Parts: sequence; structure tokens; C-alpha cells
Amino acid sequence: MRGWRWGVAVAVMIASFVSGDAFAQSRLQDNELGKALVRGGYAILMRHAPADQDKADTDPLNFANTRAQQPLTEQGRAGAKAFGESMRAMGVTFSEVMASRFQRALQTAILAGYKGVKGNIALTEGSLVVSPNENRRRAAMLRQLMVQPLAPGQNRLMISHRANIAQAFGKEWFDVKEGEASIFQIEKGTYTLIARLQLDEWTRIAAAFRR
Repeated sequence: MRGWRWGVAVAVMIASFVSGDAFAQSRLQDNELGKALVRGGYAILMRHAPADQDKADTDPLNFANTRAQQPLTEQGRAGAKAFGESMRAMGVTFSEVMASRFQRALQTAILAGYKGVKGNIALTEGSLVVSPNENRRRAAMLRQLMVQPLAPGQNRLMISHRANIAQAFGKEWFDVKEGEASIFQIEKGTYTLIARLQLDEWTRIAAAFRR
């Protein structure tokens, strides 16, 4: 059975955020990842699905003006739907689904089949239109949201942007691709990275789980 892309395991106490990181290596098989997610206790932090690179956010402070935002591509829409189908095929459940207030992130969650998606400022890209301190506050808020306790059998899905993810977790995430998911185990106020998966890998994970 194919193993999935292994991640550098990072255990971080939320009180100290990214200081004092502990690093170790972890390797799981595809079906083991599926089983782990079904058991619950994980946060999936995803960059939104692929968006149109020929478009720009021309009104970035007005989230209601969706026509002035980058839309998802057809590939991105299909990938978001396939992600949701893979989660349902494995029986992976989320007690909470949150997204950036930008439409491309909200649409990623909605097309995946999740209702009542909450737009959250901590996941919303600020970049150059907000202050550096505000970007740092959002990064801290993102980490705090990630480690909130989860009910047994439940997970948390968070859909954001490269800038937010890199600000919160450091230079290793500067290359995070559209649709890429970082999967963190949540336990006692800490998070441990167990994998980073590309959007098109989820169908393989689901297929291995069903065998």
C-alpha cells in the first residue's frame, strides 16, 4: 500500500506559540490516516482550492463584493467537491467548519458539501491592506482556534490563505499550494503536524480506506 506524504511532526504549546517547537518524523499508510481521522481529534488547515490567477482582489476590504475577488477555477471547484466526497466516503466528520471571509475560501467549504460555514477573520487574508500587527494578531488567533477541544469522533476544518498559514506556522509553509491541507492532531492545548496533503490526494486516501 502506498504511504502518503509524511510530514515533520511539530508539537507546539499554545502558550508559547511557535517557540520551543519539538520536531520528529512520522510516516503513516493511506488507510491509517483515514482511520485516524474517523476516530477524530484532528484539525485540517487547508489553503483554498485553486483560484483564477488572472484575477485579483480589487476591493479587498469589502467582502460582500464577490465580483471583485478571485474566483475558483473549474479545477478548484471540482477539487473542492472531490474533497468533500472523500470525507463522506470515509465517514470523517467535522464539528466545526470555518473559512476566510473571501469567497474562494467559503466556496471551497460550500462546494465540499458543508453547510453553515462560518467566516472567520483569523483565517482571512490581510496582507498589505491591514497593519503588520493585525496580521500577527490573526496568526495568533488562528493557532488559538486550532487547539480548542474537540468532541470525541469530531474534527475541525479551517480554510484559509497562504499568507495566514505561513504567518502562523513559519517558513516551512511559504510554499503551501492551493488546496493543500496540513493535518494536525489536537491534544491538551497542543497541535502536532502529522501530514501535508495535496488536494488531489484525498481520493487515493479514501480508496485505500475502503479496501
